[in-house]
Amino acid sequence: MKLTINKIAELAGVSKGTVSKVLNDHRGISASTRERVLRLVKQLDYHPDASARALALQKTGVLGFLIPHEAGSSLTGHYWTIVLSGISQQAARSGYNLLVLTTPKEGDIQGALNHILKRSTVDGLIIGSELLDKESLSTLVLRKIPFVLLGRNPDFQHYCVDVDSVRGTVEMINHMVRQGYRKIGALFGPGYYPYTRERYAAYSQALQSNGITWSASAFSEYKSATIRKNLETLLDAHPEMDSLYLASGGDFMYDVLKVLKERNVRLPDFGLGVFDDYPFMELLTPAITAIRQPLFEAGQEAALLLQRLIDGSTPSGSVVQLPTTLITRESCREVTREK
Repeated sequence: MKLTINKIAELAGVSKGTVSKVLNDHRGISASTRERVLRLVKQLDYHPDASARALALQKTGVLGFLIPHEAGSSLTGHYWTIVLSGISQQAARSGYNLLVLTTPKEGDIQGALNHILKRSTVDGLIIGSELLDKESLSTLVLRKIPFVLLGRNPDFQHYCVDVDSVRGTVEMINHMVRQGYRKIGALFGPGYYPYTRERYAAYSQALQSNGITWSASAFSEYKSATIRKNLETLLDAHPEMDSLYLASGGDFMYDVLKVLKERNVRLPDFGLGVFDDYPFMELLTPAITAIRQPLFEAGQEAALLLQRLIDGSTPSGSVVQLPTTLITRESCREVTREK
């Protein structure tokens, strides 16, 4: 016969409610009663039913991961899938299920939030912050749902996990300058993304710190035709450009490499450094110098931070900032590869 909470209460000589309070570490229970209940739980190897415990705590046992993009433009790439794998692993370790959500149309976070909150399907949310607007933030705060941002939001100070875009960009530009490049152009993602603005400011700062007054840059939506057009315009306007800092990777880099190949631009005569790193970049000829982001670790840290908020504890800091790593290969005149 399955051991129940009622049986534990009977053996301990207390009510079912008292046993529930002890198991959930609530206050208002005497030390002797708490000790008696816990001793029985240990001796009889009692394990509360997960669903019943979640119901008692008014929890679903589910974490939500809201990607602020359409599935077709997010889950087919490397970035979000690596972050997702980190979140999934940590959620599973802690006994949580994971609900992955994308927006019905690009950036429609409010629509996705309304769908979630009406059904009370998650205990808390991890949200990509780049398209998070004030209306959505207000909804989260008013509903008092625990949430963690992936990336800082300049309009709202809240718990978040971020990578050090400034340090990574400065390291890349400094490295390219050391390799002899002096006319380093840059292609960035959408100008309204917070991390894009950080990387643009860091690019400008790094050039200035190296005594370089020449610069040429452009911003682009993450759409193949737009990326190609903006890069071609940048190259045509600055034929003296001797290298390019690409402030994003994945499909963004793929479109850039296609344009460079079509124009017979040869690496590393023309230098290329990318803010993002994937295993296949080691296999390209030449292999691509990159800034490696700890994406898997960012997912893990976001899940851990959210679990602390759900449990009612106060994390020691509101921002977890993870360092990036410069991976030198061959696309900026390097002669050695990463081992």
